[in-house]
Amino acid sequence: MSVFWEALAAIGTLFAVAVSVTFGIVEGVRARRDRRELVSLRRQAETDAHAKAAAERVAVASLVTSWITDDYTYSPAASSYERTVTLHLANESNEPVTNATVNVFLGDRQRLIGPLATPSPIPVVPARREFTWDISTGIAAYDDTNEPRVALGFTDSHGKRWRREDSTLQETTDADVFHYAQKDPAAAAAQIGAVDPARNPMIVAHAFADLLWAEEDQFDQTVFVSLLDPLASGWQGTWDTNRVQQLRDLLSNFSNLAALAWYGAPRVAYARIFSDASLGQVSKAGTAVAVDGYFITLVHRGEQGWRVFGVGERYRPDQIFFPDAESAGERPD
Repeated sequence: MSVFWEALAAIGTLFAVAVSVTFGIVEGVRARRDRRELVSLRRQAETDAHAKAAAERVAVASLVTSWITDDYTYSPAASSYERTVTLHLANESNEPVTNATVNVFLGDRQRLIGPLATPSPIPVVPARREFTWDISTGIAAYDDTNEPRVALGFTDSHGKRWRREDSTLQETTDADVFHYAQKDPAAAAAQIGAVDPARNPMIVAHAFADLLWAEEDQFDQTVFVSLLDPLASGWQGTWDTNRVQQLRDLLSNFSNLAALAWYGAPRVAYARIFSDASLGQVSKAGTAVAVDGYFITLVHRGEQGWRVFGVGERYRPDQIFFPDAESAGERPD
């Protein structure tokens, strides 16, 4: 009997071992399945989180827009309509955006004519805020301006850079989303604008700089003086060789005139002239550099058109007198 019970006990032990092994295998399979499901759930959660974050970024970026309005107001005094072109920049999201840059272009998207009266860049556009700038004077320097449009670049609160042009919004890796024509002479000329000193301050700035850069035997003092603002105290007095040479010396290492003007007020414009050393840095697309240069400040004097007010530091509009504004029925700038 003892043999029988020993055999039976052995069978029971084997059965217990088998059950234990089977249970272990089942639990192992279940644990591996649970781990796979947990990993899958984590990956799905991460994917959903990335998708949600991306959707939120797009949602913020989609609420940052820029556009141009073109309005006409009848003026009884002039018996004509006056055109007012306004650039708008709005951030309707709940987050601020930074480093916003705007550029106006005419027809062909390659014909960028610059920010005009808009600061560039704009450090911060707060949430739920809209800015406006009158760009009428800058537009007037060009022909074929029936449909001015605007392209916008900005950085969201997550550090993502965006470009918007009309209804198209796209993410970009370029720090500078605009590239001006530098090697195409025809495109560059189109960016400068109409050859009319009454409308275009850059024509006067080019004539002024070209005379100072010219050889001494080609310097025409009569033409040079005609480009200067007669109301600017800095130009008053007798122009002799020494005085002209002082200006030549000031600009001796600054022989690069930027193609586009910037407008501080409807009757105040700035042309930028920078050094030869800065030229190579400026030409590197997407690179922000501190440009070594001067400003040519220009003012619009009614029928006289644009004139050079000063060279060197940028004169603010409130530092310039416009005694003709009130008598002409204009709002002082």
